[in-house]
Amino acid sequence: MGERSQLKFALAAFAAGLAWGYLRHRESTRKSAFALVQALEWFIAYGGAAAVITLVRESMEPEEPIAADSERITHFRQVVTERTGTDG
Repeated sequence: MGERSQLKFALAAFAAGLAWGYLRHRESTRKSAFALVQALEWFIAYGGAAAVITLVRESMEPEEPIAADSERITHFRQVVTERTGTDG
C-alpha cells in the first residue's frame, strides 16, 4: 500500500476514533479530550504516524536531476581468456 493511501486510511481511522470516543464518553465533562485521545490512538495504530514521517522524509530529501547525456556506471565486466601456448 502506498504512503498516500495509507495516510488516507489512517485519517479515516482518526475520524472514526474521534466519533467513537465522543460517543463512548458523551456523559463525561472531558468528552472532547477522550475523543481526541481515542482518535490519535486509532490514527497511530493504523499506520498514520509512519506514513506522515515517510512523506516528510521524502519531501526533505533533495532531488538531483539526472542529465540526459551522462551515463552511470552500474557494474564492471572482466573477460578472461586462457592461452595454452598453441595458436589454433
